[in-house]
Amino acid sequence: MKKLIYILILALSTSLFLSCEKDDSLDPRAPIVTGVFARLDITHKTISPLDLQNSYFGGLLTNPSGKIVKYNLYVKRRDGFGIASEFALVKTVTSFPFDLKIYVTDIATALNVPVATLVFGDEYYFWAEAFDADGHRTDYYSLSSTVQGAPGMKQAFRFRTTIYDYSNDPTGLAEYDNYVNP
Repeated sequence: MKKLIYILILALSTSLFLSCEKDDSLDPRAPIVTGVFARLDITHKTISPLDLQNSYFGGLLTNPSGKIVKYNLYVKRRDGFGIASEFALVKTVTSFPFDLKIYVTDIATALNVPVATLVFGDEYYFWAEAFDADGHRTDYYSLSSTVQGAPGMKQAFRFRTTIYDYSNDPTGLAEYDNYVNP
């Protein structure tokens, strides 16, 4: 009798585990384009107001999968009063690795404003999209939530910088980690 009870419990447990298969049709996320990933190892986090002509935001832009044929980078500005512009194309990259350097003049040209209007305290938000040889587009929202929120992944699809001098405030530099959701 005990064997019969154990067999019944084992059969019931097995059927419960087998019936717990995930139904992929219930996943609300859009299909993710696999393999098209751009990485940005930032070396210059902020643009220094002390040397606007030579200071830049940037780092090494790489294509770990080797599948990206075009990378478009857009920028928008939010000034000290909270007024934001629209996103504008600032740079297109077609070969990797690429030493990405965004100067104030690049931002002013993209936004079609005089360089003199870009001042201390402005924030610049970057948005990127990458295309593979088949024309599949990848952007920040194509990435998994793990990649979006993991600083170690160093995704190159959404980040920000500012015109600010952190030389006397090293704790403030951590506040502008460009892989934190802007």
